[in-house]
Amino acid sequence: MSWSIAVVCEAPADRETAVALATRAVCEHESVREWMEPEYLHFRGYRPDDPHLLWREVKATAVANRVSVVGFINGLPASPDAHNALRALNLFNRLDPRPDAVVLVRDSDGDLSRRTGLQQARDAEPWPFPVVVGLAHTKRECWHIAGFEPKDGDEHERLENERRHLGFDPRKQSHELTAKHDEKNDKRSAKRVLTVLTADDLIREAECLAVIVILLERGEENGLRAFLQEIATLLLPLFTR
Repeated sequence: MSWSIAVVCEAPADRETAVALATRAVCEHESVREWMEPEYLHFRGYRPDDPHLLWREVKATAVANRVSVVGFINGLPASPDAHNALRALNLFNRLDPRPDAVVLVRDSDGDLSRRTGLQQARDAEPWPFPVVVGLAHTKRECWHIAGFEPKDGDEHERLENERRHLGFDPRKQSHELTAKHDEKNDKRSAKRVLTVLTADDLIREAECLAVIVILLERGEENGLRAFLQEIATLLLPLFTR
């Protein structure tokens, strides 16, 4: 028993974040938690053995497989990322067998119109699989910051120092952080803040995604709540048919 879920993302770290959230949100849901196991969910790229399909590889993969996307979408100009997302969906739609679902995840990098582009591609066709859209505003790191809860005195101190340094609680206002990676000169860099809070520990970073209720509470402005809600409304029905 397994389900094939294709993931389109910017980098391996984004894939890890999206997969961790989707797995936890599915496996902990009351409708399936008595029998669902993480190993039942097979996250893949264009080929079944690929871990993901990177956004920067979509166009070349489409050209290699004679998938062409140009012009308007449903009579409207294409928003940012719409054409590339449509290429990705067409690629998966031509596979045999097709994936059971597709997850499109992006950083906004401060440009919220990217969500419109992803949604435009999703609405372009009656796809035979659910398409889950996730837009991290402004960066993937913001989702982890939102879930950070201090575990000891050192972490409490780091959080308080960041509150004073930024002038706000980065966990509750992670959308106010920037997409810049200039950790020396940009105090509001989401990457810098996450690195400080977790002491640059990848295991600690992953632990920030552990409590769904906290992520929902703090995820309204950074796109996390919307992503989790899409998982609940679009992905979960696959397992309850």
